[in-house]
Amino acid sequence: MNVIAKYFPWAGGLFISAIFLDSLRFKFTGHPTPEHIFTTLREWSGIGLFFPAGPWIIGLGELLSSLLLIGLPVVFLLINKKTLVAPSQFLGALIALGIMSGAIVFHLFTPLGIETPVEWNGDTPTKFSAALFYAACVSWLFALIILFLHRSSIGMLTGAFTKQTGSA
Repeated sequence: MNVIAKYFPWAGGLFISAIFLDSLRFKFTGHPTPEHIFTTLREWSGIGLFFPAGPWIIGLGELLSSLLLIGLPVVFLLINKKTLVAPSQFLGALIALGIMSGAIVFHLFTPLGIETPVEWNGDTPTKFSAALFYAACVSWLFALIILFLHRSSIGMLTGAFTKQTGSA
């Protein structure tokens, strides 16, 4: 169990970060798949923020999560601040859990559905896949495991917060 607790946050964080970072090229370049996803959610909900802002907002959250899961922990190891690795990964996993919870809920309970377009001919989708939904489910599970493994970081994070704000 000790080996799992030591290495899973890194392996799980790498998986989540790979999913998140790979998706940025689609979200930040106006690819039709995120446009379809967020436009479907906008039309279903009536909330105009879903598109065009949605891909950017979620993409920035995914980038932040990746930095907290892998980027900053590597820096902390390099500068010999190992005590900051677990809190950083905890926060990154918390953000990932929130993003993936939203993705799973929207796939299951809106017209978006589990299968989303992955290939296009102009403006027309030609192939659908459930890969995004499955990746969201695995990422959600990995984030939950990382949160559990780094649960002792809650005290460190809340202690640091109360010291900063002057609360008791």
